Amino acid sequence: MNKTIEILLVDDYPFTIDGYTNYLKNFERKNLNLSFKIQSAVCCQTCIEILDKYYFDIIFLDIRIPSTNDNKFNSGEDIANYVKKKFPKTKVVVITGHFEPLILGNIIQTSNPIGLIYKTDFDQLILENLLTSILVDIPFYSSSILKLLRKNISSSIILTKTDKLLILEISKGKKTKELTSIVPLSIGGIEKRKRALKQLFGIPKANDTELIDSVIKKGFL
Repeated sequence: MNKTIEILLVDDYPFTIDGYTNYLKNFERKNLNLSFKIQSAVCCQTCIEILDKYYFDIIFLDIRIPSTNDNKFNSGEDIANYVKKKFPKTKVVVITGHFEPLILGNIIQTSNPIGLIYKTDFDQLILENLLTSILVDIPFYSSSILKLLRKNISSSIILTKTDKLLILEISKGKKTKELTSIVPLSIGGIEKRKRALKQLFGIPKANDTELIDSVIKKGFL
């Protein structure tokens, strides 16, 4: 019996969506017992409007997509968290061009996607391996993602969720006073945590810029 799978593709580049669609159609032709019903969105606004009307078995999400009109949803990660709560059985596949371990780690912790693909890894074979895995509920990460995660797991430096958030915001140029509205620490607590991080990275006398440089060199950002 032919099984129909509802799929939503979300990316702000239409030609990327066309590419994913072609890969899916090729897979469909090889697996005559499957039929894909595909819809697409190029921004958070359209995506949410579609999700309010339809249920999807699989959603492919880019991380960087334009916000909703009310700025309630500002990224693919926000959409993934929404889907996780509203449609717990939907399989979310995050496709990203960002290679920062802190961002990827945050995606895994908050959204827990069944698939995580680095954009330049994506091709016909990756799609086929991905679908073969997730259709039987086995998570699938592309090779570049796995290499990056393994590198960080093998590191002797262990960062807490607060550490990661603090480093990420400092890397964006945020000052200590600005950080108190983002990181759950007081000004004194933030300064204390900065000193601890500099000690952890072996640069106790470094400034914030040097801390971020060290974080980048060690592959955490």
